[in-house]
Amino acid sequence: MKREGRPQYLPEMRRFIGFGLGLAAAACHRGGERRDAVVPAKLLGQPAIPYPPDLFARRIEGNVLLYMVVDSDGSVVRDSTRIAGSSGQTAFDSAALVAAATLRFAPARQGRAAVSAAIQVPIRFTLPDSLRRARGTP
Repeated sequence: MKREGRPQYLPEMRRFIGFGLGLAAAACHRGGERRDAVVPAKLLGQPAIPYPPDLFARRIEGNVLLYMVVDSDGSVVRDSTRIAGSSGQTAFDSAALVAAATLRFAPARQGRAAVSAAIQVPIRFTLPDSLRRARGTP
């Protein structure tokens, strides 16, 4: 017998919600700690990235955010690098992409094992202090 004002799908929805809550409770059972968490890769050293001559002469600075995948040896995976955040200057973006292949990392870790993982790396093109002062930038 059909009850008025009660949707027919309600029992199925209750089962689905109960199942979801059961999964959430099982996930929280460990006390919130994740033993399998990935520790991100870390850039080794300061990369020497050539400043685009035209932008240097015009005293333009910029930031590029690169997305890349670092393998378990700490090398950038070929063809994985992308611009995640453009500087607005094609020359900065291009210089950062070219330099990405030369970057070396301490690989990401999952527990004690080195693993491949995606990472975002900011590349900053800044002028020497003497040129900044001449330009009037603090």
